[in-house]
Amino acid sequence: MVPNGRMGWVVTLFGVLAVLSVFPSHTGAIVHAQKDAHEGASKLQTGIDWDKENKLPPWMSSITEGARQAIAVVLGQSLKPDGSAPQVLLDRAAMARKLLKEGAVTKVVVSGGDPANVGHTEASMFAKVLVREGIPEEALVIESQATTTAENAWFLLRWIPKGTGRLFIITSDFHMPRATYIFKAVLNHFYMMLEERYKKDPRWTSKSKRYPRLELVQAPTASFCGADASRSRDHDKGADINAFSLAKRARDELRFLGSGEVVNSLYGEPVSNILYIWPIQINVTEDPDYHQTFPAALAEAENTAEGLCECVSPPDAGGAALPYPLQLPVSPERKGPSEWQDICPEKLI
Repeated sequence: MVPNGRMGWVVTLFGVLAVLSVFPSHTGAIVHAQKDAHEGASKLQTGIDWDKENKLPPWMSSITEGARQAIAVVLGQSLKPDGSAPQVLLDRAAMARKLLKEGAVTKVVVSGGDPANVGHTEASMFAKVLVREGIPEEALVIESQATTTAENAWFLLRWIPKGTGRLFIITSDFHMPRATYIFKAVLNHFYMMLEERYKKDPRWTSKSKRYPRLELVQAPTASFCGADASRSRDHDKGADINAFSLAKRARDELRFLGSGEVVNSLYGEPVSNILYIWPIQINVTEDPDYHQTFPAALAEAENTAEGLCECVSPPDAGGAALPYPLQLPVSPERKGPSEWQDICPEKLI
């Protein structure tokens, strides 16, 4: 687990500016350093539309706490080996289309880099899926750097439109508990970091010195629950993730939380080396909400894994179907066994 004690702020304002300002824009323009300072400034002005960027100072932030205006982030996943989109991605695309059609969100952020090193990003491929599924291209914002869920949360901060108060998280039922917890941990770190940085700035006239918060709204998708265990490859270590049963997917997500892997990976080396381009370290024990958010996420993951344990085939809508066992969104209150290891044991999958 994360070492005890306060680690202090590991990212200075300069670091935050560097992190949030050098990413490729959704138009694909990349600003390169120039030998000539004047030419470099011109490149910056033409390469990035700064009016569309979320500003860091709290009095300039695009976030308006309490506002109904919302965007959605649809979390990606690897494609099948043949390059086609798995059913779970199509389910998420359908949810994004639904929220846009209903007017619940104004933009959809598609997030995902190329963690598998296949030569194209998950975001670019998923964006094509979304367009094919009927989502207007102009409604999409493509974020192509994230390789982890934590990076999904961090890198989307750049693309929040002015006046936004809500963020819908679109992902699959089995992934939602962990994704929501990580988003809360990352965003709380961001808020506290900037509160610390600007608390003495005379331009911040707020008496509360509270950085504006986004309201997180879960938009989970119901995965196909199948009864044919022969279609899954749960015990094949070399199998594609899309060949795993829904039960295993939920069980693995529970293990990521229960074992401490999620908390450790947010903190980074030397606790964990499960970091790719993640630029900061988060000691979640410094988050005042930690003792509420983490138990709630673990309980939600337990309830999810318990409910999906009977779904022994991959979630790709093939073979005999079982009645969908969950009520979405899943409750963050636990009423069953308290030990996560006892829920949907591996031998039963």
